[in-house]
Amino acid sequence: MQRSEIFGGLHVMALPTRGRGLRTLVLVLLVPLGLTLGGCGEVVRPLPGSTGATAPRSGEASDGRQPLTGAPSDLPAGSTTAPSEPAPESFVERAKAVAAAVRKAGLPEQPAGPTLLGPWAVDLSFETDAQKVAWSAGRVTLGARIPKDEIGVSSMRLPDGTERPVDVLSPRDAMTRALEGAEGDCSGIPPSECQLTLTGATLTTARVPTTAGEATVPAWSFTATGLARPLVVVATAQGVLEPPQPSATPPALPPASPGLSSADALADISGETITVQLGHGACDRDLAGHAVEFPDLVVVGGTFTPPDPGTMCTMQYLLTPTVLHLAKPLGDRLVIDIASGSPRYLGVPAS
Repeated sequence: MQRSEIFGGLHVMALPTRGRGLRTLVLVLLVPLGLTLGGCGEVVRPLPGSTGATAPRSGEASDGRQPLTGAPSDLPAGSTTAPSEPAPESFVERAKAVAAAVRKAGLPEQPAGPTLLGPWAVDLSFETDAQKVAWSAGRVTLGARIPKDEIGVSSMRLPDGTERPVDVLSPRDAMTRALEGAEGDCSGIPPSECQLTLTGATLTTARVPTTAGEATVPAWSFTATGLARPLVVVATAQGVLEPPQPSATPPALPPASPGLSSADALADISGETITVQLGHGACDRDLAGHAVEFPDLVVVGGTFTPPDPGTMCTMQYLLTPTVLHLAKPLGDRLVIDIASGSPRYLGVPAS
C-alpha cells in the first residue's frame, strides 16, 4: 500500500523498492562535518570555522601519520539543509569497532568496472499468466536447435562511448544465469502449460543500466513457443558486469545501537566530497551525517533522535542524501556503512 506525507509543502509518496520494504526519497541535503582517524590514533575534531586545515593535536596517530580534519560542505544558496554537527563519541567509537571488524574479516574487493543495476533478463514479453509463472519457477527448456555450447567474443560499448572486447557466454549458460534464484511452483497451473520451450537463439545487443550509465552489451535473443516477441538475456561472460556479492555483517561486529542511521547507498564521489543516502524513519528527528576517515577506509552514516514513546507515525523507511566533506579525496579507500559494516559501492544499492 502506498503512503504519503507532506514535508514543508513537498508531497512525498512511499513506494516499494528492492530489498528494504518501503522507502521514500526525500530531497533534503545534510551538510555533515568530516572526522578523520589515522590508524588507531586520536580523532581530531574540526575547529569552528575550519576550512580543512589541520587542527592542533596533542599527539600523532599510532602509525606516525598526522591526523587530518575535514570541513562542512558548502551548498548553493536556497538549498534545504538539516542540522549538522561533529560526530558524537558514540559514533566515533562505533566507527573504530566497524573498522576493526572489517579488517579482521578481510577488506572486500572494489568492483573492477561498471556493474549491472538490473536483472540479467532485459526483455521479457510474456503473453499469458502461465508463461510468467513458468519463468518465475524456472521451468524453461532449451530446444534441440539451440547451440548449447557456442561461445565467442563480442564488444561492449561503455557509457563514455568507448568499446572493448568481451567474452560471450553460451546460450545455455546465459539462460541459466538469468534464471538463478527462480523459485516457486506452478501455483495451480497444469504442468503442460507451466513450461517455456526455447526454439532458437541469436546473438544481438541490449542496452542495460550500469553504475557508470547505460551500456550496450552482447545479449542472446531467444525465440520461444507461444511467444510473439523474443526473450533477451545478457550474454557477457562472468566477471564483466557482475555486481558485488552481498556482504554480510562482519562476524566480530556487535549490533548497532539505537539512533544510528545506516548509509544505504553511495550516490556520488566528487573530489573531497561523497554523497550517501541515510536511512531513517518518518518521525526520526535531528538527522545528521558523519564520516570517520581511516588510512584504508571511511566509515559513514548518521545519527538521529528517535520519536518519543507512543508517537503516532507512518510506517515509512526514508532515504535522505547527505554530503560528506572528507579531509582528502576518497582515492582507493573503501566506504563502509556504520550500521552493518558492509561496503558501499558507487551507484550500487544496499542488498
